[in-house]
Amino acid sequence: MTDTYLHHPERIEEASLDLIDSVLSSYGITEDLLPLVRRVVHASADFSLANLVTATRPLVEIARLFAEGGPLFCDVSMVASGISPGLRQKAGLNPLSYIHDDQVSRLAVQSGQTRAMAAIDRALAEGITLFAFGNAPTALFRLLDRAAEGAPVRAVVAMPVGFVGAAESKERLLFSGLPALALRGPRGGSNLCAAAVNALLRLALDKTR
Repeated sequence: MTDTYLHHPERIEEASLDLIDSVLSSYGITEDLLPLVRRVVHASADFSLANLVTATRPLVEIARLFAEGGPLFCDVSMVASGISPGLRQKAGLNPLSYIHDDQVSRLAVQSGQTRAMAAIDRALAEGITLFAFGNAPTALFRLLDRAAEGAPVRAVVAMPVGFVGAAESKERLLFSGLPALALRGPRGGSNLCAAAVNALLRLALDKTR
């Protein structure tokens, strides 16, 4: 079996997804969320995440918002680099991360905010309305504060990770009324966030074929 996968590496993903589907059939995941859940499980090799994936709108609706394209704020560069070049090109999506930007660093010092929070302010000033979080709950809290003040937000994928603030930021997002999906609790990460965005793009593009 190992030799088969060495000679046909494309079968690894296919076999993995088949296994995941066979296990998830007993988890009671709704048909709507299944395309996303299977990709989160695939990226993490952790079935315990399956029932933590939550969306505030039908998944297809959120997927279409991301597939409309435009700039996508990513809280860290690892989220941006994890989004499939092929999928983002087809959707016209442009992932951007400002966390290491000099302007953001100066703004953070001047305002007493974290760089992640200052990056949100820059993104909103530039008219960005799509957001993906795989690391920084402070950035998600800042976005929710600005959204409550009237800043336009098209859709959010939220999977920040950590023991302080991560779970709370995602719960606040889910109750905000914004089109969003999140991984509840303290777990998450850049790879899971990127996998979720890829799943949304794949779903939306498949629906338009």
